[in-house]
Amino acid sequence: MLSVLLLAGCAETAAVTEVRVPAAVAAGRVVIDLPVGHKAGAYEWGWGCDGPYHDVAWIAEGGIDRILADALRDGAGWGGLSLTPGAGRVLSGRLVDIDLSLCRRMSGDTRRSVGTTGTGRVRIDWEVTDPPRAVHRFTTEGTGESDVPSLNGKYGIIIRNAMADATRRLATLPEFRYLALSSPATGTAVSAAPSPALASIGAAPTLPTAVQPTVEVTAPHQTQDIADEGDGASQSAALIRWGSLTGVIADPGGLVLLPDTGANLPTPVPLMLADGRVVDSEVAAQAFGFILLRLPAGLWPAITIRRQRPGVSQFLYRPGDDGSSAAMVAAHIGPARSQGTEVPSLLLDLDTAVWRDPPWMLVDEEGRLAALRGQRTLPGDPAPYYAPAGVMAHFRTITPPTATDATAP
Repeated sequence: MLSVLLLAGCAETAAVTEVRVPAAVAAGRVVIDLPVGHKAGAYEWGWGCDGPYHDVAWIAEGGIDRILADALRDGAGWGGLSLTPGAGRVLSGRLVDIDLSLCRRMSGDTRRSVGTTGTGRVRIDWEVTDPPRAVHRFTTEGTGESDVPSLNGKYGIIIRNAMADATRRLATLPEFRYLALSSPATGTAVSAAPSPALASIGAAPTLPTAVQPTVEVTAPHQTQDIADEGDGASQSAALIRWGSLTGVIADPGGLVLLPDTGANLPTPVPLMLADGRVVDSEVAAQAFGFILLRLPAGLWPAITIRRQRPGVSQFLYRPGDDGSSAAMVAAHIGPARSQGTEVPSLLLDLDTAVWRDPPWMLVDEEGRLAALRGQRTLPGDPAPYYAPAGVMAHFRTITPPTATDATAP
């Protein structure tokens, strides 16, 4: 814990960003760059605060490293980012200033001291190392408070909350977010030879940013080396339309994926098939910024889903284009979590022409569905992409089996 010795108010806590996206940055150490005896604040007079009123001097006790490390992770999450263990970029910080406003809280009934409360402000100098590239530096301040009296004279909770707030402010800086959510590799235009497997895939229109429930991110998820799934039918036959949106039949049993734009869907949902027919569907589930729809029982032409995450440096393609690549896989990053399930995520280098309005699905050189776009947490963030096999695996665990599934051997 952390103590401030004999030399102690309320701060507001900023709103926490609910949606978190994986960042290509690992958490490093936060060190204390304050001399012992440095003035750290004061016990101040106030309503319900007992004396004596005097300055307090800084002294650190055991456990401060853990307090600051936990605050670093918490604050990044409040700012909508999830730090990725093992990433090449490392975020470290130095606590260079602190100011505490402390109160010896008295009981309104007995007029006796019940413990210490207060507020605090910290300033953190940050460094993001990205070998062999230049070091990136930032500085933020944060405030924290504790309304619950501390009976042991320690103020770790105030420091932790202030440190977390400083990290939250860092995570919302546009310059830092661009660094944290961009590819670790040198930015280059993405191009490759046309892919003949894409010739039969119909065009998918660009879509507005999807709205999805709270997503938290944890440690990296390893891909499974198993066979791809799909019925091998023409890929263009797997595309469906609802209004201006394009979806895809992702399971021969009649499960359809559609980006969730937050629009109110009718009941039933009429979908136009590739051959022009219109069939009714029902909403089966929603997660990760996608809607799962169920078609009537039968065998439907489904797109082949790539079961492994595409490898780093592999090119992906926008369905319906001329076959030139739209993205390159820059990194595998920590999976998104929703409704208790983890889905592997991808960090992509998008071609300049599609960066501002990225496609909601991308395929590999064989025309297999390889990436699904999630939502941006903040405007200007790169769009996160998820492995479609993980999304479909989650949907299958929360929806009843189709008639085809039930009769499958």
